[in-house]
Parts: sequence; structure tokens; C-alpha cells
Amino acid sequence: MNDPLAQYRRTSTSTVGGVPPSKESGEYVAFGTKDKVHRLRIRSVSSLTHSPGYNLLLDVIYDGDFGTNFVLVYTVLMVRVEGKNLQKLVFAIENGMADFIQEFDAERWAKPADAKAPLIESIEVKVTESGSPSGDMKH
Repeated sequence: MNDPLAQYRRTSTSTVGGVPPSKESGEYVAFGTKDKVHRLRIRSVSSLTHSPGYNLLLDVIYDGDFGTNFVLVYTVLMVRVEGKNLQKLVFAIENGMADFIQEFDAERWAKPADAKAPLIESIEVKVTESGSPSGDMKH
């Protein structure tokens, strides 16, 4: 089917077998953005990937201009992220444009050469049940 508006879209709508095309390269990136995002994919090194909807996000708690940590408070889970240069990532989340965030894995990628590049050192996910904590923070 021909899409007459394809030339005006910022993100690709083409898929293969219902799966969006992968834009991952061999280099580490802390986060990715799109114009219209419904879910935030949270990729940690030693845990499962979570994909909560933006409609479940209640609050974003962060350390202002320092850019070293933030907490995402959802109705069903809490996510604590620590790293460096996270200001642009927080901005993207606040505006519903962050498609994914991912923890740095030294076995998979080389450390970014740019000292000002965002780097996620740890992601902790705490799943809640009916609004109350159930268990400790998990990596």
C-alpha cells in the first residue's frame, strides 16, 4: 500500500513481519527517541526488558541540571536510573519522546569516546502490586 504522507514522516513506518526495523548499531547509545511513543522500553543488563506505557507514568524525579540520576514512578513499577549526562534523556521522557533506555554493558560495547554523551551505569526496577511495593529493587 502506498503511503502519500511517508515523505513527511520523521520515523519510518515500514515493518517486516510486524516488527519495527532495528536501528541499533555496534556503538552504545543510552536512549533513542521518536516523535510519537506509547511505551518506554527499559533494557537492563541483568534483568528482563520492561515496556510500560507512558499513560502509566505518574512522575519523573531527577536531580535537576546534574544529570546523574532519575526515578520513574509508574502505577505498577518504579525505575531508578543512575549515570552521567542524563539531562537530555530526562527531557525526552518528560515529553513522551523516549523510545528506549538501556544500561551500558562493557561486554557488549566500548565506552563512548565523547565525555558529554549520556551513559546509563545502572537501572533498578521495582515492580509494585496494587500500588504497594512487593520485594526489593531488582537489577
